[in-house]
Order: sequence, then C-alpha cells, then structure tokens
Amino acid sequence: MPRRAFVLALALVAATFSPAFAHEGHDHKLTGTLTEVSAGKIVVKEVKDGAIATVTLSTATRITRGKTALKAADLKVGDRVVVNVGAGKTPLAAKTVQVGAASNTR
Repeated sequence: MPRRAFVLALALVAATFSPAFAHEGHDHKLTGTLTEVSAGKIVVKEVKDGAIATVTLSTATRITRGKTALKAADLKVGDRVVVNVGAGKTPLAAKTVQVGAASNTR
C-alpha cells in the first residue's frame, strides 16, 4: 500500500507542475473573428471558446492575406484571423495577423 500512495503522490506533483511548462517555448495563436478594429488594436472573438481578446498592433506587426501584405486600415469587423501573440503574456501584442478569405458580412 505505501508504494501505491507514493505513485499517487508523484502523479499529483507531476500534474500540478505540468501546466506551468506546457506552453513555454513557442508562440501562441488566437483564431477567431474580428469584433472591433480601431487605431492600434483589434478585438478577436475566439472560435475555440468564444473568449474575447484585445490585441495591440504595432508598426512591427505583419498583416497578410495569403501572400499579400495588408495594412491595419485594411482590417474589417467580421474578418476571420489567426493572430500570433508571441508568448501570450498580457497585454497581448500581435507579431503577425493572417486574414482569411474575404468575409461575407456587409
């Protein structure tokens, strides 16, 4: 029985610390729809869970649709996007914004 308790304790310790290391070392991406576009920021409603994320844009942010470069002014509410937010630390800052095919909103 002590061996079983040790294994259970070890599993609990591993489960406690694994989330802290699970997402380090790679860029985080938000996938969703633009709900707001303004000077220097966009608001994305995520597909995965419907969460709303505000992301700042800078002059270093690369915005593309396919292989075509866009400007921040070309972004529209309703555009489907994939936003690379680097380490994903608050405040979120976009490294790249990939815009999907033209939206059907009018």
